[in-house]
Parts: sequence; C-alpha cells; structure tokens
Amino acid sequence: MNNRILLIGGVGAGKTTLKQRLQCQTLSYCKTQVLEFSSLFVDSPGEYLEMPKYYHVLIDMSQRVEEIWVLQDATRSRCFFPPNFVQSFRNPVIGIITKMDKEQASLEMAEKFLRQAGVLGQIYPVSSSSGKGIEPLAEHLEVLLANGEDSESK
Repeated sequence: MNNRILLIGGVGAGKTTLKQRLQCQTLSYCKTQVLEFSSLFVDSPGEYLEMPKYYHVLIDMSQRVEEIWVLQDATRSRCFFPPNFVQSFRNPVIGIITKMDKEQASLEMAEKFLRQAGVLGQIYPVSSSSGKGIEPLAEHLEVLLANGEDSESK
C-alpha cells in the first residue's frame, strides 16, 4: 500500500504544510481542493471535515490507509470534529496539534478538542513552519514505515 496516512483537519489546520515538512519539501501554501495522493499521504481538503455531507469520503478513505492523523489548529477556538468522530475509523488514529508556536495558541484547548473527537492515543504538538516538535512525529512516521516494510516482506 503506497498511501499510508490520511490527513484530516479543518481548512487552514496545516495538513499540507505538515506533509511538506515531513517530506523535506519546500513549504508553500496551496489550497487543497480535492483528495491529493502522494507516496506517503492522502491530504484531504478541510471542507471534507467542515461539511458533514463529505464525512463519508473521509470514512471510506480511512479504510484504504494504515493510519489516520487528525489535526487541530492550536489558534482556533472552534473544533470541527464531531464528538467521537474518529471512533468511526478502524485504523489507528493519532492527534496532531498544529501552530503550537503562535502567540494565540492554546495547546490545552486543542488537546481537549482532539480528545472530544475521540483521539485516545498519542497527541503531537508541532509547528510545521518552524520545525518545532516535528522530530517526535517524524520518528513515529519512521516506525510506521519500518513496520509497513516488515509486513510487506512477509
């Protein structure tokens, strides 16, 4: 399976920037209009989370990846994830708090939103623009990739 991780978050949550940072690409903003596929990620438009009529697309795509990463912008005082939304996914889910280094960021509120969304496991606070907090998430990604290679060679 080429696409290992589905990125889900509201508009402007930092999904594309995070993907670019983890793949050592130049950081450039470009509004994601449709599901974008790369060798590691499926990047979803924020509208797919913000508009309930598109939930089925996220749920369907979640079955085609190894892990789901749900992103919450730490500068937002609103959460677009319905309560326990991630419990509809069969595959592992991790939470990512983005924009952790912004002055108006509230890591506590962002974590609360992710927990309400149903994230039970690890939550990684990061700043994709500065790189702060990226290393633990990059290590998680390396483990995921190594485990995937092990299972493919069997």
